[in-house]
Amino acid sequence: MIDPIAYLVRFLHIGSAVSLLGGIFYAWNLTKAGKLPGSPADGFQPSMLISVGLLLASGLYQLMNRMSGGVPKFYHMIFGIKFLLFLHIAAVSIILVKPQTTPEKRARLLTGLVYSGLGVLLLGTALRSLGA
Repeated sequence: MIDPIAYLVRFLHIGSAVSLLGGIFYAWNLTKAGKLPGSPADGFQPSMLISVGLLLASGLYQLMNRMSGGVPKFYHMIFGIKFLLFLHIAAVSIILVKPQTTPEKRARLLTGLVYSGLGVLLLGTALRSLGA
């Protein structure tokens, strides 16, 4: 039987990740081209906070569902690293959209976020391949 709540939560999780990481990659490319606006706090802050909140809530829901069925040997280690990278992305994203953050600092923060985002995607793929 198909569980519609599980599909909705997974959709929200993937959609929030695409929204957050897509915005980070877009801003990073604008920064490299020298076209990043002075303060992204105006337009990006609400969507960033919503994406981070939905990622946290849907990720915890999926983790609780996954733990009930048993997990492979390395699941906890990979999940722990992925969660720490997510916390890094969340914290730096909040700092990134503050109006007081200088453009030079934003460029450095965005570079770190891009690599952390790629790490989260890689670890998420590894977790998914350990069994759905």
